[in-house]
Amino acid sequence: MTQSNDPVIIAGGGPVGIGTALELARHGVRTVLLEARNQGEYNLARTNLTNMRSMEHFRRWGIADDLRSNDPVEQEFARSVTYVTALNGHIVLDLAQMVAFDFRIPFSSDRPVWAPNDAIEKTFQDAAVGNSLIDIRFGCKVTAFEQFADGVRVDYEDGSGATVTASADYLIAADGSRSSIRKSLGVRMEGIPDLAQFSIWNIHAPTLKDQIEVGKSSFVLFVNEHRDYAMLIPQGNGHYEFGFAVEAADGDSWPLAQQALYRNVGFEFDADPVSGGAVTIRSLLAPNFRYGRVLLAGDAAHLISPMGGFGMNLGIGDAADLGWKLAGVLQGWGGPALLDSYAEERRPVIAWIQDACLVNTERSPASFARDNISASTPEGAALREAVGDEIRLVKQAEFQSFGAQLGSHYHGSSIVVSDGTEPPALTQGIYEPSATPGCRAPHVWLDDETSLYDRFGVGFTLLVTGDQPIDTSSFETAAKEREMPLDILALSAPSIRELYGKALVLIRPDQHIAWRGDSLPADVGAVLDAVRGAGALLTRESA
Repeated sequence: MTQSNDPVIIAGGGPVGIGTALELARHGVRTVLLEARNQGEYNLARTNLTNMRSMEHFRRWGIADDLRSNDPVEQEFARSVTYVTALNGHIVLDLAQMVAFDFRIPFSSDRPVWAPNDAIEKTFQDAAVGNSLIDIRFGCKVTAFEQFADGVRVDYEDGSGATVTASADYLIAADGSRSSIRKSLGVRMEGIPDLAQFSIWNIHAPTLKDQIEVGKSSFVLFVNEHRDYAMLIPQGNGHYEFGFAVEAADGDSWPLAQQALYRNVGFEFDADPVSGGAVTIRSLLAPNFRYGRVLLAGDAAHLISPMGGFGMNLGIGDAADLGWKLAGVLQGWGGPALLDSYAEERRPVIAWIQDACLVNTERSPASFARDNISASTPEGAALREAVGDEIRLVKQAEFQSFGAQLGSHYHGSSIVVSDGTEPPALTQGIYEPSATPGCRAPHVWLDDETSLYDRFGVGFTLLVTGDQPIDTSSFETAAKEREMPLDILALSAPSIRELYGKALVLIRPDQHIAWRGDSLPADVGAVLDAVRGAGALLTRESA
C-alpha cells in the first residue's frame, strides 16, 4: 500500500521524536510519526530527570504542567539526592531539593522535574495524539528507506503486519540507540563503546517504602563496604528502579540483582522484577547528524553516560534546534546552510557534556566508600561526615548542572553573527548569563506569572531594550521580503537592557541569540540572510 507525500516522516515516537514533531507543529509543519510500540506502552527504568533547559522547551510546547500532573511518585519521597549506607543504616549526605524544587528561580522560565520515564512518555504521547498536525501511527516499524534528490521513500510494517510505503521531503531518525536507519546509512559512532556494565531493573516492592528508616528520597545512592555502585529510584505505585555495576555476563541475572538489592538496602523484602537486565553504558557520537534528506536525533545520534542526567535532555535540545531549522527549509525562508548548522551547533555541545559525564561516572558511589563507613560508632559517624563533605564538593555540580544546561552555546556557528565578544567559559555547575551571540537569551520574569520567553514569537524575535524608540521597519521589511517569521518586542525595563547589553537583539525560535547591536546594521538583509543560513557569516565590522 502506498500513501501520499508528507513534509516529514519521523521514525521513533519517544520523547525526542515527538518533541521534534511538536517543534515542527509549532511552526505549522505536518509530520507522520511512526512508533513501533502500541499507544500506552512505555519504556521502564530509563530517564528520570527532565532538566531545567528541557522544561523551558516543554513550556513552549505546552506540556510542562502536564508532566507535573503525570508524575506518579508520591510526594512523601523528597526530590533529593541522598547517599546512604543502607535504607536501615545511616545517611552520608542528603542534598535536599537537588534534582527538582518547587520555587521559581530568576534565570529560567521553568523548573526541573524528577519524574519517571513512563510519566514523560505518557505526556508526549498524549500531546502527539491531541495535535492535529501530528499523525502518530502506533505499532508501525520502519523496515527500509530510500532517498532521492527531492525526497525520501519509507517502507514500514503497520500493526496488522502489512507493508506500507510512504514518501516525504525529509526523514528524521529518532529510533534510539540501536537505530536501524543509522545502521542502514553506514554511520559508525565514535567514542567509548564500553564505558561500564550495569544491571538495571524495574521492580515492584509495595511494602518497601514503609520499611525505609533513613528518610524517603527520590534518588538514593549507596555508599558502603559492598562498593556495588548501586542506586535506587522510586517510580511510583510501589515500583522502583534498581541498578548496580556488574560483570557483563551477569547483567541479566535477577537472582544476582536481588542479592545486590538486599545487601545494599540492608534487609530482605518482597520484590518482583517487572523488567530489566544488562545495560552497557556508552559514550558515542555520530560524525554528522545529516545525511542528505535523513537527519539523526537523540540516541540515534549520540549516547552518553547517565551520570549527569543528560541522555534524553540532549535529545530534547536536538528537537528544539532541528525543528525550527527544518521548518524554515520546508517553508522556503531557510537557506541552503540552515540544515547543515544543526550538526555544526549540536555536536560540540554534546561532546563537551559527554566529557563532563565521563568525569561524573568516575566519581561513583563506590569511589567514596570507606571501610567501616557503615559502623554505628562515633568513628563511623565522623567518617560519614568527612565523606559527605567530599561528595558535596565534587558532585554538586553534577546534580545542579545549571552551567551545562543553560550555558551551552552556539557561539562561532555559521548562522550566528559575532559582535566580537566571547561567551563565559563553560562549566558544568555555574551558570553565568550572557547575551553574546550564540548564547541562550538571558531570562527574567516580567511578573509573577509571565516569563520573558512567553513574549517571544514562534519565529524570530527582535527584542528592543532601549528607552529610546528605534525604527525597526527595515527589519520588518527585510523579513517580509524573505517570508521569514519575525516579531518585534519592545521592553524598556532597565534590568533587561543591563542583561542584554545592546539596544537591539535578534533571538532565534530556540531562544538563542543570533545577532545584537546598539543600532541598526548597515545591511539588515545581510544579517537576516546569515542567521537563516542563506549568507556568509558576518563579523562585527561587516555588520
